[in-house]
Amino acid sequence: MTHSVDSQSNTSPVVTSAHVLATRRTVLAAGAVAAAGVGASKLGVLAQEGATPGTGTDSTSVNACVLTPELTEGPYFLDGDLIRQDITDGRPGAPLRLKILVNNATTCQPLTNAAVDIWHCDAHGYYSGVEGNNPGPDADPALMEEAADLRFLRGIQLTDETGVAEFETIYPGWYLSRTIHIHMKVVEDGEAGKTYDGGQTIHTGQLFFDDAITDQVLQLEPYAGRQDDLRTTNEEDNILGDHDDEPGFFLDVQPVSDDWLTDGFTGTISISVDPQNVSAEGMGGGQGGPGGGGEGPGGPPPDGGQDGPGGPPAD
Repeated sequence: MTHSVDSQSNTSPVVTSAHVLATRRTVLAAGAVAAAGVGASKLGVLAQEGATPGTGTDSTSVNACVLTPELTEGPYFLDGDLIRQDITDGRPGAPLRLKILVNNATTCQPLTNAAVDIWHCDAHGYYSGVEGNNPGPDADPALMEEAADLRFLRGIQLTDETGVAEFETIYPGWYLSRTIHIHMKVVEDGEAGKTYDGGQTIHTGQLFFDDAITDQVLQLEPYAGRQDDLRTTNEEDNILGDHDDEPGFFLDVQPVSDDWLTDGFTGTISISVDPQNVSAEGMGGGQGGPGGGGEGPGGPPPDGGQDGPGGPPAD
């Protein structure tokens, strides 16, 4: 049975999306509001101010031939994810309709019928299906144990005739040593049933969110009330590294409506892969280059490893 993260024990007051938007209205410059147009979402203005340009599917023609560098798989990947569009399993959080366009970097055309496997933590930083996943000092041992027996926020979709794989998920939360992100793999030549069996992994990567948008989302339940000074930002993340100005890493996040806690967001991105590549899964190496990432300043992965200077592994 899925257990929703109980954040009612937090001492911070509950903040609604309407309150955040209203607060945002009081601080936005008049020029930015005018540029957004009458009735435009204030979060949309925020995204336009801070988001990395050229990262959404609208930039396909520009970036389709630009190979997206790989990033580390991390310790929380699991085989056997179900082929399903809705991966939430009832986990609370702001809805996110994720659209990933996969291009063939050698032909500059969409890659069809490829399996896109994604996984990420929930609003409180818990991953499903793994032992020893500690999101921070506020972790609940009972919820950690429960999450280990579940498979929420994991799933696979096949790219359609336009190269797009779509998922229904939630805006992820954070855990120690990592900025907010979504993991992904692209696999070809496997067999699709309830799961996707076999095949060759041609890309292992991660998707990221604009910190300016995350700052607003984290004011809302079930994200609110955590110790924000422990959160790692994009600039501090040693796996994102120097990729922050490259295409294929940052989602173009847009609110569906002003009530974005209820109606949520769309998150779109275009990545480009080489179908002949054999992905170096679980790769190490330094930050900033292709395959950059490796373990961060956290501790051991769930199966045990050498002790780090504290906290969970960077994945």
